[in-house]
Amino acid sequence: MIKWKLLEDKIAQATWDQELARFDDCSPFQSYAWGEYRRGLGWQPYRWAAFNEKNEIVAMLQGYVRRYFLGIGLLWSEGGPIGDVRAWDESLQQSIQQTTGLRRVYCRFRCDRPRRIDDVLRLRTGGWLRPWEPMTSDYSMTADLSLSEEQLLARCERNWRRNLKRANEANLVIHEWLNPDADEIASVYASMQQVKGLEEQHSRDEIEQLLKSINDELVLYRCEDENGQPLSLMAAIVAGTKACSVLSATSEAGRELHSSYAIFWAMLRHCQSLGVKSYDLAGIDPVANPGVYRFKRASGATPIELLGEWDWASRPWLRWLGNCAIAQRQRVRQTEAVLNKSAPPKRKERREMHPLLAPQIQFKES
Repeated sequence: MIKWKLLEDKIAQATWDQELARFDDCSPFQSYAWGEYRRGLGWQPYRWAAFNEKNEIVAMLQGYVRRYFLGIGLLWSEGGPIGDVRAWDESLQQSIQQTTGLRRVYCRFRCDRPRRIDDVLRLRTGGWLRPWEPMTSDYSMTADLSLSEEQLLARCERNWRRNLKRANEANLVIHEWLNPDADEIASVYASMQQVKGLEEQHSRDEIEQLLKSINDELVLYRCEDENGQPLSLMAAIVAGTKACSVLSATSEAGRELHSSYAIFWAMLRHCQSLGVKSYDLAGIDPVANPGVYRFKRASGATPIELLGEWDWASRPWLRWLGNCAIAQRQRVRQTEAVLNKSAPPKRKERREMHPLLAPQIQFKES
């Protein structure tokens, strides 16, 4: 019989990442550090583990809670649950409600393991449903870093290799950014958003909290011109043998010099040196964001379909309210982005990266 238990913070701090690394489907977004990043943004992290009859951990879930009036709460989890999907049943839902003390709860998770029909069927049997208002794409691409650098390069399309060569000939300076500045990162993002007509990808507070909380698990690279001006940046969070992109931005000047190709290649090489075997390029959307999709596809990465987003609520009306609130919030963000642009609005590209800002259901907080 499987039993879910809530781990105290002190115990989780000492053991969570070690246990997480034992699972093939472990995600960097389930790491202890990522939970502390969420804490810094106002969420309360919870960490549950499922134990079998031998007292062995067979599944894990890190989730983040926000509380509202009348005992209503929202739980969001990214990258999980992990482990045996048979344990993600009503016992997990009951444990969430009991250990958080919430009278009514809306739960949503985004699982980054590859989609399998038997996993889908088990989730439906366990009471989980697909949300009608998804926040991210269920499709991504991964680079196999168990290959040699020559093999990786051979998998790239010809034009992609040509652009990488052009970047290498442009006298760009690429290095690991050991003492990053949140304002500089935000500046590169602002330049990219203005050119592409994007909504705000990450606020300065999110960036600052990311740099503060992730620390040892974060790999951050910077590409600059001969005068030291930033052109591109890229960051990935690493957990065990897996890594996933969490920041990626290129200014208009960087686009002209193809700096995104050079910094991407530097990031892959660095992750290889750390023993990373699989690098997640953080989502694709060929229809809404074809430019980024072409870049990732031409890099030789392999497309995958993720198990994706699922939700459950202790009351049917709360699930309806949760989806409606998320839909409204996304529309508001898109409208604000258009109104705040000084240039004429361009076609919107749907945000496809793993979200650093989880949904905030617009209840009145207590």
